[in-house]
Amino acid sequence: MNTFLLLAIGIQGAFVLLDLVEWHRRRDSAAAPPEGRGAWLFLLALIGLYFALQFGGYSLVPRTGDLLLSTRTGIARLFHLPLTDAPMNPAAVALVSVAAFYISGLWDYLLHRFFSHSRWFFFTHEYHHLPRQVTCLMPGIAGRPFAVFAVFPAMAASIATVYALLAICRLPLWDLSVLKLLFLGILAVQVGSHSAFLRSQRWVHQALRRLAITTPQEHVLHHSVELHGNYGNFTSLWDRLFGTYLDPRLAQHQSRVCGLAYDQDFLGTLTFGKWKLPAAWRRRFQVGRFCNLKEPDGRDQIEPRPWPRQRSHAPQDYHAVQNQITRKENVS
Repeated sequence: MNTFLLLAIGIQGAFVLLDLVEWHRRRDSAAAPPEGRGAWLFLLALIGLYFALQFGGYSLVPRTGDLLLSTRTGIARLFHLPLTDAPMNPAAVALVSVAAFYISGLWDYLLHRFFSHSRWFFFTHEYHHLPRQVTCLMPGIAGRPFAVFAVFPAMAASIATVYALLAICRLPLWDLSVLKLLFLGILAVQVGSHSAFLRSQRWVHQALRRLAITTPQEHVLHHSVELHGNYGNFTSLWDRLFGTYLDPRLAQHQSRVCGLAYDQDFLGTLTFGKWKLPAAWRRRFQVGRFCNLKEPDGRDQIEPRPWPRQRSHAPQDYHAVQNQITRKENVS
């Protein structure tokens, strides 16, 4: 197993362990872990299923190695560059990696905002916004069954960006150091931005916001029921430039309920809402701890302490939400 893969697994594993510690520390709050062996096994089974679907989706698109080779060859021909094995300057690696990080953030922002959150393609992203506990331990955050729809085009654009920058700077195209550094950096921020442990550390936001790197305090607002913004998964630069930035320091952005604004569960996000978990399963496996579920009379199954109650007039499904937005836009 190569060093890059070990580092990638290690980054994700470290945040999982940190969030397990945070879950244990907050076991008496609304963000408490499940109680009982059955609920834990149910959660682990869901994560396993979600990961299986995620990697199954990746198997349907070109392999990363083939994508690298074709992109590198195309860029070399476009810029009339020979594919030599000349050494790469460490300073150049760092400079190109930083530039590629923020440029790749633009492709990520556009895909996330206008594809994943569009009316017609939100079904590819709904599972990710299902958990009302934003932590690296949640199915949909750990394990993303339809991630390939956004991840593959974003990755392809990022690879093309790196090779274009190398070609413009007349640097060797054979060296993968920039790509490895870029993807490890993106992975660390994307996983860390969902970490409940890091979100409890105020210094993390203070340190990263100055670099326009997405912080856990910023990204949790993107997962809130009623707010719309902070689409950048690893940099807040483009949210700031395009007016969609939500500042977690503002009073109106505090104590927000996360999750979906309608009744949905883990099975429903895989079947586009056609089938959902039976009520008995929801109760037995404590699904209400992790999703915003409704009783038949419209009440929340579990009160989201200590956060305020979700609005009682919340739409019952995603399309109802979008129809409301569309009617408002038509009136205006």
